[in-house]
Amino acid sequence: MIRSSFLSPALLPAILAVGCHPGDPGEQGPGAEAEGPPARSVTVWTDRTELFMEYEPPVAGREGKFAAHLTAIPTFKPLTEGTMSLVLEMADGSTITAKADAPASVGIFRARLRPTKAGKCTLSLRVESPQATDEIDAGPCEVFADPRAAAAAVAKEEGGAEKIIFTKEQQWRTEFATVAVEERELQPSVQANAEIRPVAGREARLTAPVTGRVTLDFPTPVIGMTVKAGQTLATISPRLAAGGDRASLDAEVLAARAEQSAAEAQVARAERLFREQAVPERQVEEARTRVSIAKARLGAAQGRLDQYSAGASGLRGVGLNAFQVRSPIGGTLVTAAAASGESVEEGTLLFAVIDLSRVWLEARVFEPDIPKVEGAHSAWFTIEGYEAPFVIDAQNGKLITVGKVVDPLSRTVPVIFEVANAGETLRIGQFAKVSIAAGTPQRGVGIPDAAVLEDGGKLVAYVQTDGEAFERRPLAVGVRSRGWTGIREGVVAGERVVTKGAYEIKLTAASGVIPKHGHVH
Repeated sequence: MIRSSFLSPALLPAILAVGCHPGDPGEQGPGAEAEGPPARSVTVWTDRTELFMEYEPPVAGREGKFAAHLTAIPTFKPLTEGTMSLVLEMADGSTITAKADAPASVGIFRARLRPTKAGKCTLSLRVESPQATDEIDAGPCEVFADPRAAAAAVAKEEGGAEKIIFTKEQQWRTEFATVAVEERELQPSVQANAEIRPVAGREARLTAPVTGRVTLDFPTPVIGMTVKAGQTLATISPRLAAGGDRASLDAEVLAARAEQSAAEAQVARAERLFREQAVPERQVEEARTRVSIAKARLGAAQGRLDQYSAGASGLRGVGLNAFQVRSPIGGTLVTAAAASGESVEEGTLLFAVIDLSRVWLEARVFEPDIPKVEGAHSAWFTIEGYEAPFVIDAQNGKLITVGKVVDPLSRTVPVIFEVANAGETLRIGQFAKVSIAAGTPQRGVGIPDAAVLEDGGKLVAYVQTDGEAFERRPLAVGVRSRGWTGIREGVVAGERVVTKGAYEIKLTAASGVIPKHGHVH
C-alpha cells in the first residue's frame, strides 16, 4: 500500500522552525540557497516494514534531500542499524542511486539525489538490517524542470480532511501498532460472562479417613506436581485412645498374653476330658472360641503398642493400623493442606487433584438468548492478561449442555463447553468473556476489537492516512466475532486502523499542539 501527499505550506514555517537542528544535513545558514517547495511524503506498508519518506520534489540539476523513516513490522519499532539504498529511475530506464550506510538518527536514513533531466520517474528502496530486510516500491514521482513547476504541482494536490499529526518519534516512544482493514468472515454471536471449571469426574478432593497423625509420602507432595492415579500422597496413623501411655499399653499386652495362655490351658483340659467322655463336645468348642478371642485381643494390644512406639520414635506407622491416602485420578495437585507430623480430624481436606488436560467453560446466558445458543457448535472467549482469544471448535472442544432451569435471580442458564487445555494454560476459577456462535456467518469489513474506542459516547477508530497523519472516524458497528468487530460505516477495506496507541493520538488531537516535524530539511 502506497500513500503520497504534500505537506501544506501553511505548516511550513512551523515545520522549518522545529525540523532543522544544528548539524543536520541542509542546516540553514549564511549563504544557504533558497528553500524549495514544500516537502512531499510517501507511506508504504509491506509485510516487513513501514516506510514514511519525506522529500523535496525533485528538480533537474538541483540536489534533493530525502529522509526515510523505517519501522519494523510487526514490532513497529524503528530500525536502529543497517543500510538503505535509494533508487530514482527515469522513464527511459536511466537510474540515479544514493546510499545511506547507517541511520542518521534512530529510525531515519538520509540520502541526496541530483537528477539531470525532467520527466516521470519512480522511487524504490533496498533496506538491509538485522531487524528487517526489504525491497520497497515507493511509487511514481516526477522530476520538475524548475522550483516553480514543483510549487505549482504542490498547489494542485493540496487539500483534504483535517489531519491529526502524531510523529514517527512519538509512535516509536510508545506502544503503537496498526493493522490493515480487510473483509473477513464474521460469525454472529451471543455475549456472556463465564468461568473456567473442572470437568465433572476429573476432580478429586482427598480428606483424612480417620483422626490421626499425618506422614507425607516421598517425594513430598507440592502444589503443581503431576500425580498418577493410585499414587500415595500421605499416611494417617490413627490417634490412640485416651490413657494410651506406654505403661498402660505394656500392661494391656501382658494381660492379653496371660488370657491367651489361660484359654489355651482350658482347651487342653477340655480335650482330655472329652477323650475320657467326661464332658460333652460343646465344652471343647467353647474353650477353643475363648482361645481365638484371646489371640485377637493380644493382636490388637500389640498393634497399639507398636503404633505408640513408631510415633514416639518418629517412624512411619505403615502397619495394619495406618491408612494410606491415595489419589483416585491422575492430574495436577492443586491443594496440599497437610504437613508431616500434623494431627488432623477425620474429614479434614488434605489434598485436591484436578485433571487439567480438559476443562469446562461455564457461561451464564440470559433468558432471551437461550434459543440462539441451542445446539451451538463453537465459541471463543477472552481472559484478562491474554491478548489472543481462545477458540472452541470441533477440533478441540464440544458443547456439553444448555441448562434447563433458569436462575430466578440472574435470569440466566448455564451453557457448558468442554475444551482441551493444551499446556494447562487455562486455570480453574478464571473469569472469561465468551461469545457463543449463533446464526450463519456473514462476510464483511472487520477490524480488531482493540481498534474500537469509546469517545464521547460514540464508538470511533483512528485511521492512519499517512506515516504521521491520522483521522478520527465515527463507526457504525455490526457483528462481533472472535476478537473482530464488523464495520458498517466509518472505515473501508485497504485502510489501516490503530490497534495500539490510539489513546495517545486522542490526547495529541485534544492538545491542539503541532508536534515537531519536517525531517527532510
